[in-house]
Amino acid sequence: MTDPDEVAEQVLLEAYIRARGYARTLSGIGNEMSNSPSVIEFIADALTNLEKRWPGRETDRRHLARLSLINALNRKESRNTAAVPALISQFDHAKPAHPDVRWAAGNALYSIPAGKEYFAELAAIARDRGFGTDRQMVVNWLGKSRHPDAAAVALAQLDDESVQGHALDALSKLRAQGVSERVEPFLTSEFPWFRRSAERVIRYDED
Repeated sequence: MTDPDEVAEQVLLEAYIRARGYARTLSGIGNEMSNSPSVIEFIADALTNLEKRWPGRETDRRHLARLSLINALNRKESRNTAAVPALISQFDHAKPAHPDVRWAAGNALYSIPAGKEYFAELAAIARDRGFGTDRQMVVNWLGKSRHPDAAAVALAQLDDESVQGHALDALSKLRAQGVSERVEPFLTSEFPWFRRSAERVIRYDED
């Protein structure tokens, strides 16, 4: 009997190759150092519509394929392309994705980085505590966004232990003003990273 996963994987790989991709295995797609615009477009579409291209439950093989596609989009050249909406699409409670998929997607959004034109979508993810630690790097991205509302979103996450460090880091990058009182408790945190970020936030706030 034909393995449905094997068939779906082969069909996806063949479509990628037709799009002029160089990798010859699905896992290899995520290891390519760079991709042409047409390949980025294909990978973004494949990630967004993976459940249609590869129907059924989230098997280990589809999970690994999803991670490979996300890793392939985690490149500077993905900025201002369909890659960013594709990565954002992984933050959907209806998608049967594993938590590490969303974390990887958030990390890619931070690394690329996504432009501030996506602030509304990413701020909504940062606020959604249902995503727990999966949204850590999206919270961190707030610091890169330079959006005028970014500090308020980051500040509102300081009482959530799953993203506290990332919220502090974002606030320090934003040089947020008027937040010292909320940040001072972290000066005595058991975590050095928290303490360092809190010190920077307060120093910038006092300048």
